[in-house]
Amino acid sequence: MPDTKALFDKISSHYDLLNSLFSAGIDKIWRKKLVRIFDDNSFILDVATGTAEVLIEGFKLSKIDTGFGVDPSIEMLKIGKDKLDKKSLSKRSSLIQSAGEDLPFKDNLFDGITIAFGIRNTIDHSRSLKEMHRVLKKDGKVAILEFAIPRISIFTSLYLFYFKYIMPFIGSLFGSRKEYKYLSDSTSQFPQREVFKNIMSECGFKNCEFSELSFGIAVIYTGIK
Repeated sequence: MPDTKALFDKISSHYDLLNSLFSAGIDKIWRKKLVRIFDDNSFILDVATGTAEVLIEGFKLSKIDTGFGVDPSIEMLKIGKDKLDKKSLSKRSSLIQSAGEDLPFKDNLFDGITIAFGIRNTIDHSRSLKEMHRVLKKDGKVAILEFAIPRISIFTSLYLFYFKYIMPFIGSLFGSRKEYKYLSDSTSQFPQREVFKNIMSECGFKNCEFSELSFGIAVIYTGIK
């Protein structure tokens, strides 16, 4: 695995633009579905927060009262902080440079935890999940949004072609072909559906479930402490 901190530092300036471009804007709908899982006015931690898109969506929908975001990329966090400042959300949120494998919070703190398109980029999926479990309150919920390989054969072929060739090509126009090739490769290598749900259970979560989005090109996984 490459140095993902350096990778995301490099692509930070065009990350939001390319996310919307690659997904035709559907990523915003997926994030709405992710945050709607939680009760109103929750105390939320967003892991791999990037440019704070999930936090902003949570505030917009009144699902977050106070939120923290963590990410190893300082350049992504700088952009996220600017966005929160412009929306007058800084007093209700804090962004901290940290990896998911070593969260800088005490036990049993948060009502809920989100992570969007970030769990596959952690060095150790299980360790990150165990850390999320540790900092959640009892009965708190984790919700994980991640890309997946569609199970309908025609979509699978199109999807893999798009991720293997189109994404790196578009990334190359921004000087980031290698970085977007890694991001596409990491999707095909990530544990899929039942396998990842079982990993969540092994890390202490109960009632683990997953729901498919947009013909199975993305999945939301949930679990409870």
